[in-house]
Amino acid sequence: MGKRSENIEHPGVVQKLEGEKVFVKIEAQAACGSCHSKSYCGMVESVDKVVEVSHTGASPPAPGTRVLIVLEKSLGYKALFLGYLFPFFVLLFSLFLMVSLTGNEGLAALVSVILMAIYYFILFQNREKVKKEFNFRLRIPPSDNSLTTPDC
Repeated sequence: MGKRSENIEHPGVVQKLEGEKVFVKIEAQAACGSCHSKSYCGMVESVDKVVEVSHTGASPPAPGTRVLIVLEKSLGYKALFLGYLFPFFVLLFSLFLMVSLTGNEGLAALVSVILMAIYYFILFQNREKVKKEFNFRLRIPPSDNSLTTPDC
């Protein structure tokens, strides 16, 4: 068997340019349903998404150009951890800790939900820092034939 790609790629079309920012519309593909990366990709949940990509090359692609949006697979796992796994463990830990300390399940649930709200608020407040870590890249394929299915 061949080595799996180290990147997650989705085909898209450049919608508009704003300075060094390129806005690309990507669509979920039929192949997304069987993709092993679908659990942290998020493309299965919607039809169209617009992704903001920084482009520092000599000439950005013109609107209407077909491109590939590329994200390192390791960053996908990091997003999964920040968005789902870490908050899940905080929720479980705080729930069990509060039940064992107070014996009041209602209070434990309330404290756990409040901790989740605080966590996501902190994540929201640091969104620019997080956004810098999750760099999407543009790749212009040699032909439109390579844009038929995502490379998972």
